[in-house]
Amino acid sequence: MNIKSYTLILSATLVLLFTGCIEEDSIKEPDYEVGIIARASIAPGKYWFNINDLASSEVSFDLSYEGFDVHTASSIELFLSRGSGQVSLGTYTDFPSTITMTGEEAYAYFGETPATIMASGISRDEFRITYEITTSEGETFSEYGQYYNYNPSLDGRFTGRYAQYYTNLPGFGTLVLDVRPPNPQNPNEE
Repeated sequence: MNIKSYTLILSATLVLLFTGCIEEDSIKEPDYEVGIIARASIAPGKYWFNINDLASSEVSFDLSYEGFDVHTASSIELFLSRGSGQVSLGTYTDFPSTITMTGEEAYAYFGETPATIMASGISRDEFRITYEITTSEGETFSEYGQYYNYNPSLDGRFTGRYAQYYTNLPGFGTLVLDVRPPNPQNPNEE
């Protein structure tokens, strides 16, 4: 092998090595903003409404938040929706705040009573709770990332991986509350 061939091979190798380093260095991590999520610590058995007893069946949870050591919440406004209708449940500034609501109260927000629900023949329904968090810096967050819905009826242990991080009691984007007859195979539903 002559010196020209050797020099050409060495030069080509260095060029490939150099471009490989340039490509590696030009890879940039995506910019992202650390958000803040609401957390619902649901009371055992208080995660659904019994369609046959709307006046006394209730949901109950402690509302708190997770700011991931970046944000502090100054307020959380909760919204209740049914179908295309939505109402405000109020703004909370103390955490945790206990939220308790009967099925009758939930339907009253939409102009319904247990009697009108029974007369309509509805056997299954659902309510959805969403929120908007305002931080102590005045930023608002109302977009929730990949684990958008949390339906505690699907999780009899009241735990799950339905938050941005694995949590014992889940953070949520939309908290889905079922309205249905009790599941006789679930010991949490009487």
